[in-house]
Amino acid sequence: MDRQAHEPAAKWLWLIIGAYIVCAALAAWFMPLSRDDGRRPRNVLEKYIPPDEEAHIEYIEYLLNERRLPVFSDPDASYEAHQPPLFYISCIPALLLGSAVGDLLNLPDHRAAITLALRAWCVLIGALVIWAVYALALRLFSGDGKKALLAAGCAALLPMHFVNLAGVTNDGLSELLVTVCLLWALKAAVSPERRVAVVLGLLIGVAMLVKSNSLFMLGVAIVAVVLGTQEEKDRSYRLRQMGQSLGLMLCATLLVCGWWLVRNQMLYGDPLAQKVFVELFSHDRATPQWFLERGFAPVVYLQLVLLGTILSFWGVFGQAIIFMPIWFYQMGLALTVAVLVGLGKSWWRWRTSREDHPMAAAWLLCGVALLLVGLMYLRFNMTFYQAQARYLFTAIGPLAALFAAGWWSLWQSGDAGEDRSSISKIGWTLWWVVLGLLAVVALWYLRPGAPMLGSPLFGI
Repeated sequence: MDRQAHEPAAKWLWLIIGAYIVCAALAAWFMPLSRDDGRRPRNVLEKYIPPDEEAHIEYIEYLLNERRLPVFSDPDASYEAHQPPLFYISCIPALLLGSAVGDLLNLPDHRAAITLALRAWCVLIGALVIWAVYALALRLFSGDGKKALLAAGCAALLPMHFVNLAGVTNDGLSELLVTVCLLWALKAAVSPERRVAVVLGLLIGVAMLVKSNSLFMLGVAIVAVVLGTQEEKDRSYRLRQMGQSLGLMLCATLLVCGWWLVRNQMLYGDPLAQKVFVELFSHDRATPQWFLERGFAPVVYLQLVLLGTILSFWGVFGQAIIFMPIWFYQMGLALTVAVLVGLGKSWWRWRTSREDHPMAAAWLLCGVALLLVGLMYLRFNMTFYQAQARYLFTAIGPLAALFAAGWWSLWQSGDAGEDRSSISKIGWTLWWVVLGLLAVVALWYLRPGAPMLGSPLFGI
C-alpha cells in the first residue's frame, strides 16, 4: 500500500469516526431509556425502543446475578438466551458503571442510567467497526485512502446502521469480528502460511462466541485457503497444503468455540441452537405461512420482504415501525441506483479491457461473504417474516466497499489519459451531502417530540 497516500486519508478517518460517534450518541440519547421515560407519551414510547434491547439487557443482568449462562426455554422470559455469551460478558463493566452512577446520583430511574451506559459501550464498539471497514476497504482498493474513506463514511452515516449500533445489541461486536476475519481471509487468499490459517480460525471461533451465524465465515475461509494455494503447480503438494491449512483453521475455531457447540448439543440437540429457537419463537411471530393463509401469493410475500428490506436498509427504526418521510427513502433508493449503475460501468470497463484485476481474489471473497449473508437472510425470512436489513449488516464491510466502488466508478472518466486516482469534486461532495442529510433527517424524526410518521409502504 502507498503509505504516503494513506496517511492523509487516515486523518480524515478520525473525522468520520467522530461524526459517527456524534450521530450514534444522539440516537442513543433520543431513544427511550426505559419504560418510564417521560419524554414520550406512553402509548407510543414502546414503539421507539430498539429491537431486542430489553432481552439483551436481561441476558447481561442474568450473567451478573446468577453467575451462569441462561438456558433458552421460554421466549417470553428472555428470547435471546440462546445467544453466545461473549458480547454480554463484555457489557458487564458498563452495566456496573451505569448502576453505580445511578446510586451515586440517587437517580429515580436506575434502568435509564444502566441503559445509557450499555448504549455508550455499544457506540464505542461501533467506532471500531468503522475503523475495521476502512481497513478492509483500504485492502480492497489497493491502498487508495479516498475510496476507503467513502466506504467508512457509508458505514458511519448510513442511518439504519448507526441507529442500530446506538441500541444495546450484539450486532456491533459481531460486525467488528466478521470484518477482522475478512481482513485475515484476504491474507489467507495470498499466503498459504499456517500461521495465517491458525489466526483466521481463532478469529472465527471468537466471532461465533458473539453470534452463531458467524459460522458462514468458515465458508469464506475455505475459499480463501483454496485461492491461497492455487499458484502451486504440484497438485499433490497443493492438496496437502490445503488440507493442513483447513485442518489447522478448523481446530483453532473449535478450540475457541467448541465448548459452546457441545453445550448447545447437550441442551438442545443442536450445536447452533437454531432448532429450539425456531420451535419456541414461532408461536407468536408472523411466518410466511401466516401471510399465505391470508391470501398472499408466494411472489407477493417475497415482494413484501424485498420492499421491507429496501426501506429498512435506509431506516425503519424502533420496533421496525418508525418510518421516515417518503422522500427520505426515495433519496436512498436514488443513491442505490446510482451505485448500481457505477458498478455496472466498472464491470463493463473491466470486461472490455481484458486485464487481470489486482484485487480480484479479495473482491471474490467479499462477494462470497455477501452471498452467504444474503442466503441466511432469505432463509430467515422463509421461517419468519423479518424484513429488517440490519441482519445484512453482518457484512457491513463488503457492503460499504461495494457502495464506495460503485459511486467512485460512476464519477470516474473512461479517458485513459485522465488521472484515474482522482474523483470528481461534484461526486465527492454529493456523497457526503446525501449521507449527512439522511443522517440528520433520521435523528430529527427520532428526537423526543417529533411526530410519528405512518408507513410509506403503500405511498411510494
